[in-house]
Amino acid sequence: QVSASGFSLPSFGIGKRKRPKGAGPGRWVTDRSLGGREVFVEDIYSGRGARGNPLADTLQYADNSRSEKMANQAADEEKQKARQEKLVTEAVPPSWWRYPQPGYCPENQKADLLQNARRVLAKLSSKRIAGTSYSEYDLADLRDACALAGASVADRVKPKSATTGLFKAGVSFAVDAAARRSQTGVIGDPQTFLSGLAGDVGVTPGKAGRLVQAAVAAKLRADLLQAAAQKRSGDEGDAMLTLDGAIGVLQTFPFGEDAPELEMIAGGLKSRINDGERRWLANTFKDIGGGETCGTVNEALGL
Repeated sequence: QVSASGFSLPSFGIGKRKRPKGAGPGRWVTDRSLGGREVFVEDIYSGRGARGNPLADTLQYADNSRSEKMANQAADEEKQKARQEKLVTEAVPPSWWRYPQPGYCPENQKADLLQNARRVLAKLSSKRIAGTSYSEYDLADLRDACALAGASVADRVKPKSATTGLFKAGVSFAVDAAARRSQTGVIGDPQTFLSGLAGDVGVTPGKAGRLVQAAVAAKLRADLLQAAAQKRSGDEGDAMLTLDGAIGVLQTFPFGEDAPELEMIAGGLKSRINDGERRWLANTFKDIGGGETCGTVNEALGL
């Protein structure tokens, strides 16, 4: 059979001729213009380049380079998207957040007041280097100095880990104040204090919420264990006082929805508090005014 282009299909002899070395998929055909000589014609639509074919190798390299570039571009876009989403998440304040009322700072005093806030921070840095713990008064002084200057000292907190250390110290004082139901102590209102301190030292609202929730979880676990031990020894009055402190903390710094910390607390208490003690704690917590926080305690008790 002869084609219009002058090629004809080869006759089928015994055995199958091998394709030339370095050739890709194709077939042998008879070329009449060459006196009936059989030549091998590659199939350009096979999707596989010829082995050893410089042109095919070049095209394959170009395709791979283009694919790699597109993949890298897509990966960069995903990273950028993740960074943007994280920024948005970190900017969302927890439910307890209270923005401090902005104070008035005369322009001609701003520089001096800012310098004073930096001096207070320097004292705290010296304490950290010396291994001395911060006091409530230390952090209250920093908060007051920044509030008077209407400025943050976050850019002066070095190293970066010191930022978390300062804020966690403030969280500890705020949780203790909440347990005492105190809003007139050294740090004032615990919610407002922590909201302001976060801005002073450069902690995002999202991170502030996570640090507070972790501290509240640790406090709740300790309170439930202590109240159970007091009940076990017959000191039910002291157990009620312990639970009352837990109410103050949970009302001031409530957990978010589906908080994983509560499930972890329940798992840890399972072998430490028996069923009867758990029911007594839950009922007592409700009877002394647990209110909306009862569900949180029930979940922490595994009830």
